[in-house]
Amino acid sequence: MRSHRPLIVYIAAVMFLTLAYFASPLSREAVWQVFPGLATTAYAHPLGTALLFLVTSAVLTFLAFPSMPMICIAAGFYMDGFNGATTVLLGSAFGGLSAFLFYRQHIRRPDALLKQQSAVKVWLTLLGLRLSPLVPSPLVNFIAAIFDVSPLQYLTTSVLGGAPLVLFYAQIGQQGHHLLSGQTPHWQQFSGYLIILTLSTLLSAMGPWKSVLNELRQKGLTGSSNLSLHSTPGQ
Repeated sequence: MRSHRPLIVYIAAVMFLTLAYFASPLSREAVWQVFPGLATTAYAHPLGTALLFLVTSAVLTFLAFPSMPMICIAAGFYMDGFNGATTVLLGSAFGGLSAFLFYRQHIRRPDALLKQQSAVKVWLTLLGLRLSPLVPSPLVNFIAAIFDVSPLQYLTTSVLGGAPLVLFYAQIGQQGHHLLSGQTPHWQQFSGYLIILTLSTLLSAMGPWKSVLNELRQKGLTGSSNLSLHSTPGQ
């Protein structure tokens, strides 16, 4: 039982954060009312604001926070839309990398399947999954941990695949700030990011990720028969 303690603690933290989020009495309307009150402080300390969003997005991504879009919208509200999106994207990439390395440490990967998949096919699979707004990031981290991808490959697919959706959410926050401050929203800019998100979503459906997932399902890798937890040295 001791060898599984880090995984148990991680799962408990994820479940607690998820339940706390859904049980929170704060509504979306209440959150939007809080945003303007903190705007002055955020604008007065841009470096501290960026660092806060960087660390927060990294930690919450590692813990599979169920509402990361809220962080992206807040970053777009308190920072410039592009700068806020870049900050959250980098934080999420490094937080996801930590989760990816953590999963890999506790998952015994089947060598037979790894040898059957080409590096290009695996890379395109991860990129396609990242581009899809319907696939949860923790699932992508789990699949990436199964295959023999390097941390650099993981970061590349995370940044490229996650950029369209993060930029879109940050634009929602920026346009929300314009509305609340009485400025004219930049609808053309917002429409441009919406088009990019739509095209990237359509592009994700063209990749080989569906065939790879079907192969995973056929081989039973999502079941307990082929995936097992194992202890790490020093635990």
